[in-house]
Amino acid sequence: REKKKRLYFGYFTETPFLKKIQLYFSYNFSKVNIEPAVKVASEVIKGNNLFVFNKIIIDNDLFGAIRNHKEIIQDELNKIIAPKIKEELRKYSSPIIGIHIRRGDFKLGNQTTPLAFFIKGINVIRKVIGENAPVTIFSDADKQELAEILALPNTSMAEHKPDILDIILLSKSRVMILSGSSTFGYWAAFLSDALVIRPANDWQKLIKQNSSDGNYTEVGWQFDDAYSTQQLIEKIEILQ
Repeated sequence: REKKKRLYFGYFTETPFLKKIQLYFSYNFSKVNIEPAVKVASEVIKGNNLFVFNKIIIDNDLFGAIRNHKEIIQDELNKIIAPKIKEELRKYSSPIIGIHIRRGDFKLGNQTTPLAFFIKGINVIRKVIGENAPVTIFSDADKQELAEILALPNTSMAEHKPDILDIILLSKSRVMILSGSSTFGYWAAFLSDALVIRPANDWQKLIKQNSSDGNYTEVGWQFDDAYSTQQLIEKIEILQ
């Protein structure tokens, strides 16, 4: 029941027709491995093996199997993105504070993260850094639904563009504030080197390991708790 259907047709380079035929027939002549454990393959895989990954979720820890392979995934993603998408990406500047506000079908199950979470997050970040840093909001909500947050100074909606661009641009933010339980935001965080702020009660407890150099830090924040907010403030101060 989402107003915006995320059909990623045309975002990636298509597999050549002859390769599709080869894959089709390989089911009959190869050893088919359904959802194998994720490992880095050697340059040559011995024997006729076909590896099939066809499930969205195979574990409660969505990124557990791939958490240590970000660089490989980034490189391969960049290879398969369609040239026209790469060209369009060059038109946009990286956000300073990127916000993902998920609405759509989340409103049906009362999964939405309250606007107060994002508004307070913006205000906390700006107070610590001492300036009204620009905020870019990525959302499937109508502007009327976001009127309260859009009323904040130097805050704007990201313009309409292919969804894969929104994920990539959000991943380039210096700071991200994410909706809970949304895999759209999760993937932006996985691809990023940023301060990522998520609800403390989020379904996923870890997307990436916090890096020792501070380039990536993931924080679960209880926005209406003074102690949790003080911890967030200290984290922002350290990363400045």
